[in-house]
Amino acid sequence: MTLLRFIAAFAFLCTAAWAQQQDLVYRLPTDNTTLYTTGGDDYYVYVDRVFEGVKSRPWQAGTYGMVRNPFRPSPGAAVMYSRFHEGIDVKPIYRDARGEPQDDVRPIAPGKVVHASANPRHSNYGRYVVVAHQVPEGTIYSLYAHLASVECRVGQKLNTSDVIGRLGYSGVGLNKVRAHLHLEIGLMINSRFADFYTGENKHGCFNGMNLAGFNPTHVLMACRNGAPFSVSAYFATLKEHYRVAVPCVPMDIIRRHPFLYKGSRTDSRRPRSLEIAFTAEGVPIGVYPADRTVEQPYIISCRPMPTVQQNCTVNRVKHNSANAALTRSGLWYITQFLWMEGIYPPQTSTEAL
Repeated sequence: MTLLRFIAAFAFLCTAAWAQQQDLVYRLPTDNTTLYTTGGDDYYVYVDRVFEGVKSRPWQAGTYGMVRNPFRPSPGAAVMYSRFHEGIDVKPIYRDARGEPQDDVRPIAPGKVVHASANPRHSNYGRYVVVAHQVPEGTIYSLYAHLASVECRVGQKLNTSDVIGRLGYSGVGLNKVRAHLHLEIGLMINSRFADFYTGENKHGCFNGMNLAGFNPTHVLMACRNGAPFSVSAYFATLKEHYRVAVPCVPMDIIRRHPFLYKGSRTDSRRPRSLEIAFTAEGVPIGVYPADRTVEQPYIISCRPMPTVQQNCTVNRVKHNSANAALTRSGLWYITQFLWMEGIYPPQTSTEAL
């Protein structure tokens, strides 16, 4: 297939398969049900924090979003947070006499195990499992990290009653007291990530850097009364923080998730360029056709903030909204969406990102 034909078709190829899927109802991953009742520190695990000389253990740091590394953009200003936490940290409710957690972890929806990493030294996630879920918008992935054990295998089909593993504290910087399940839900950025990434990678395309996570709490709360969750409807509610102009290349994520493409589904003409809209956390929420000529990705709009953009965008955008630009890590992130061997060149290094 020629490049032109590929580009003309990339938003439409999955339409038939898309229509055959159904929205899923998502369930809690452990027996801890307090998310639906008391919530707060009954559900989320705290982090130890010292800020402005005050020690605290905020459970909010176990939620999704820019919730870690507090700072004030100016003296007396409201506290902001510069470090992104891509998932939620679920507190155990069962422990044995030695204090070891005993909670079983189950998939949040029916799916298939696509990755199971049983060696805790292979990732900051420790032992972790990725499950694929088929929905109308394509395939989304749930990730279960810091497990004490992995009790499933790649290729295994799971229902919500099946056990993935035992909640634990494997991975970097954890101990028995702060044992928890780290849960992420997201989209795969590029199914060719293993070829794109030039560093050490023991997890192929299921490396956490290749999964753009959105808020698991929103998903679980939306389904608390048995209602199915629509990914596309949810994405329509997410706030755009910045937009990047990019060359018009056949993005793999659009081929797999055609709902992200906001151009005409009947126009076969090739756009001169594309624009990708992102949340502050880097979730791609829309891809738009554009007429400008673009050779390299660059920021075309950015939401104003009371601090530099590095503190709000996982260090992918720098300066302020008036002169916003991609950081080195931001350019690498955008290139990850665009890369296809022989069409768009990869970044050669992730050094000093």
